[in-house]
Amino acid sequence: MTDPHALSGAYAVGALNETEQAEFEAHLQSCAPCQIEVRELLETTALLGIAAAQPVPPALRAAVLDEVSRTRQLPPVVVSLQAHARKRGFALRRWSLTAAACLAVFTIGLGAYAGQLQHENSDLRHRGDQVAALQTAADARTITSADGGATATVTVSRSANQMEFLSSGLSMHKGRTYQLWLIGPTGPRSAGIFSTDNGKHAPRLFTGPGDATVLAVTEEPAGGSAQPTTQPIIKVPLPTA
Repeated sequence: MTDPHALSGAYAVGALNETEQAEFEAHLQSCAPCQIEVRELLETTALLGIAAAQPVPPALRAAVLDEVSRTRQLPPVVVSLQAHARKRGFALRRWSLTAAACLAVFTIGLGAYAGQLQHENSDLRHRGDQVAALQTAADARTITSADGGATATVTVSRSANQMEFLSSGLSMHKGRTYQLWLIGPTGPRSAGIFSTDNGKHAPRLFTGPGDATVLAVTEEPAGGSAQPTTQPIIKVPLPTA
């Protein structure tokens, strides 16, 4: 698959095939930057559609009426007034029930979609607040380490008790996952798992570092492990103050 971060525009205009769309939507679940970009592109696409809309040509109405005047019409079907009333009453009842059902489905769907958007926006705002607190902390430090082609960058603030992790060059094996470990005086503790696309992943924000002095990355079975089962692929020393 092409770098998913480059597919936001194609996804917004419906230019991906079914496989690409499914893969991009799976990536979209864990990539906050792509979520924001897609939402903005969808709004822009809608505005472009409105701007490109053309009014109906004035001559179209006259052309349709002219064609109607030259088209032979079927003779009317004559029915009794009583039968017509029964048929019309049945049709009205059926139409009313159908309209009510459609309205109920639309209302429920609209409410669910609005709730989903509200939840997503709330999550994005919360993440934005966390990132801002980390980046503006007086003791915020950014450390980069490289080992064997893999690079890891960590921004950490002990006063804000927040960390942000970003890496490149990690090639994950099928059926495996990467796991972050905060290593301190009492040993390693898990800080979560993550996967990569083409060796890259979305920035991962998490609580820490506590008493940890090292952040390490290992490759573990899918779902992660209670304790590291492999040697660290890369280690990042954390500032003590």
